[in-house]
Amino acid sequence: MNFYKLEMMKIRMTTYLRAIGAITISILGIGILFLFMLSIPAQMGVEATEVELFANWNGLLTLVTALSFAFFGVLAGVMAGKIIIEEYYGKGAVILLSYPVNRKRIVRIKCLITCGIIVISAFLCNLLVMGVAFVTARIFTLMLEAPRGYFVVTVLVTSVLTGLISASVGMISALIGWKMRSVTATTISSVIIVCMLTNAFVAVPAWIVWIVIGISAVVMIIANILYHILAGDINKMEV
Repeated sequence: MNFYKLEMMKIRMTTYLRAIGAITISILGIGILFLFMLSIPAQMGVEATEVELFANWNGLLTLVTALSFAFFGVLAGVMAGKIIIEEYYGKGAVILLSYPVNRKRIVRIKCLITCGIIVISAFLCNLLVMGVAFVTARIFTLMLEAPRGYFVVTVLVTSVLTGLISASVGMISALIGWKMRSVTATTISSVIIVCMLTNAFVAVPAWIVWIVIGISAVVMIIANILYHILAGDINKMEV
């Protein structure tokens, strides 16, 4: 537990909390905007098919999930670059590698902290945005069909998996950055991965849960394999 506290003390949480707050506000703003798009009069030239994706709660959840993954996936890459890559290739690497503790344990702690922050943040962001959207739709009587009984479960499952996928992107990016010995490469690789996967989220809004489950299964397996490669490489480093 002392090592967790030590690592948390080294992280500038204020910076990340501000980023998480900005992400949440941005996604909330976009979600509310598309809610009101449904009330735009037809005479203004907006066809129903143009907003069909957002005309029901599954569509709105798809939009929020895709945006959440995009933002938090990149944030995970940034955090992995700072918390893992920069420390092991930076000036403090000698001290870090001299700790009388198993190196894999330290790497695991760093990865758990990074993933934990991302998973919790993405989960709470999705819940907050969907909750505010529901209240807004009720207050302004926006033209959305009432969510089905199991929709709450859908939101919860999707929110958790979105966080896990985003965290996995951070771990995948960490190995790429490690191999290239660059924090910048870690961030850039996370952006590329996010761009490749985001379109899959909006492919079929009605199947958003199954799509997220499928993506999470694949990405988490890859991230787990690459994490062990990263931990093994760090364990072999010479002081």
